[in-house]
Amino acid sequence: MPEEPRQTPPPGPLRLPNARRVLAIASGKGGVGKSTVAVNLALALAARGHRVGLLDADVHGPNVPLMLGVRRKESVRGWEAMLPIGSAAHAPEQRLPALERYGIKMMSVGLLVGEEQSAMLENVSMVGLMVRHLLTMVEWGELDILLIDFPPGTSEPQATLLATVALDGVVMVVTPQDLALLDSTRAMNAFAQSGVPMTGVVENMSYLICPCCDERIQVFHRSQVPRAITAGDVPLLAEIPIEPTISEAADTGRPMIVTHPDSRQAAVFLELAGVVAGRLGM
Repeated sequence: MPEEPRQTPPPGPLRLPNARRVLAIASGKGGVGKSTVAVNLALALAARGHRVGLLDADVHGPNVPLMLGVRRKESVRGWEAMLPIGSAAHAPEQRLPALERYGIKMMSVGLLVGEEQSAMLENVSMVGLMVRHLLTMVEWGELDILLIDFPPGTSEPQATLLATVALDGVVMVVTPQDLALLDSTRAMNAFAQSGVPMTGVVENMSYLICPCCDERIQVFHRSQVPRAITAGDVPLLAEIPIEPTISEAADTGRPMIVTHPDSRQAAVFLELAGVVAGRLGM
């Protein structure tokens, strides 16, 4: 087995030269639809004329390729996946071209391993640096905005990325339940302590539209927590409804913004994209 590549912490926050804005999409816990929001927000920004990149940095559950209809079934040995991104310096032949899907450029840690393999790295202490190196080795081209789909929680690779990558903002994805919101408060504090501006909160699975009467139904119990989290300078950017077409599109690899561009659900994401672009000064 080859020797483990040596990891040295990179000096200072990284600012990607070809991306005008870098935006994190984050959540305090799994299961809130963070990646669904990231994919549809990226597509909505592209539909509004922006040059968009999307990095799936969720090493524990990289679902973005599936949502965009990209699959890698072939398994690789762990070191074959790690070594190309184990160094901060990349020769031109080592750089990876971003994949283009539906008008956006994307890359995912899930494309470095087979889809039935477990997590890319067993050594948790190396995860952050590996994801950071992946970010720098992709040929993104000129971008107006790069979205980074973070894993849920506050451990790695979040800690390393927050310490070493310059972020222009973060969108926190929550659901109406108290537990998800309390977990998100902890995650928001981690971004705030790192000096990352809070772009705002997206409440996913916020409500259901009755197919019979078109009335808005609150499916989940609400308390004062949902609005307390958006107090002060942290605005509520959007309330995303529960809608079968959104989840169906994610499962089939044909996003809802592409298959149903004139739908009410697409309109919600297009409006969200406009708000986010405005908050970032784009």
